Amino acid sequence: MPARRCRLALLGFGTVGSAVARRLVGPDLFPGLALTHILDRRAALKQAQHPDLAHVAWTTSIDDVLRSDVDVVVETIGGVDPAASWIGAALAAGKSVVTANKQVVAREGARLLRIAERQGRQLRFEAAVGGAMPIVRAVGEGLAGDRITRIVAILNGTTNAVLSQMEATGCALDAALAAARARGLAEADPSADLDGDDACAKLAILCALAFGVRVEPAQIPVRTCSAIAPADLAAARRDRCTIRQIARAEFDYARARLTASVAPERVAQTSIFARTIGPENAALITGAHSGETGIFGVGAGGDATSVAILSDIVAIARDRAAIVPAPHLISAFRVERSELEVAC
Repeated sequence: MPARRCRLALLGFGTVGSAVARRLVGPDLFPGLALTHILDRRAALKQAQHPDLAHVAWTTSIDDVLRSDVDVVVETIGGVDPAASWIGAALAAGKSVVTANKQVVAREGARLLRIAERQGRQLRFEAAVGGAMPIVRAVGEGLAGDRITRIVAILNGTTNAVLSQMEATGCALDAALAAARARGLAEADPSADLDGDDACAKLAILCALAFGVRVEPAQIPVRTCSAIAPADLAAARRDRCTIRQIARAEFDYARARLTASVAPERVAQTSIFARTIGPENAALITGAHSGETGIFGVGAGGDATSVAILSDIVAIARDRAAIVPAPHLISAFRVERSELEVAC
């Protein structure tokens, strides 16, 4: 007997949500997956604009989704409220959840994972950290047999697109930001990206996965990239460097001390981070036994994020009975700023 279709509900039909929907009804083959519901605050307007989704039930009410027979709820609305409460309600209603929401996972992830475990459902969030760069699986599963001690990464594709555009053309930050917006890589308000709030949330998630440490994004020291000028990049170039927004975290297990930061740094032109351009992300993960592992991929944009979301959906559909244990996190005694260690 063929396996029952995995029915999906999509919360939000913006850049990311619409990219997921296009993939599900487009030429890509996802056998066994069926998009049945879409929630959006402008559902009637968007339904009229997308006749290819006429078979889907559109709604503005989360209750319609919770009462439905969907198996997986895909959250792409962003923000903490009401996303966190909707994710919790979906899990409590017996539905697995896939989310791209780094702020919710960073702040409420442990609690929501406990609900998922109690209900025998899954909460997956690959898209919340690295877009198409599968760092959540790399840290949480691929390197689970090691003791991870350090992560150094570019975790914000928007800021990387801006800085690498400034580096390549010599333009000012505003011009590079306008180019990123034109490519669909930047929001109207880019402050969360440039100021490091986005990367801080992602780094907090990685600290939980890699070190078993609970840290609030606001505890991680941060410096903004918004003041970087062409002259700063020119000066770095003379020293055979460039500038990137770097997220760092290192954990001292003996002293339960976390050293972390998100800040613009000079990186050598020969480094993996200097070669990371446009909306790409990159990470170097150090383990006590495996040494250094590198991973990179596109970290911004609807298409890249849809890859991570669909990968999580496929993982759930393949093994709907899988139960992912909630993490047991400790609190670091101290959270200190990382020193800038890359010399040019």
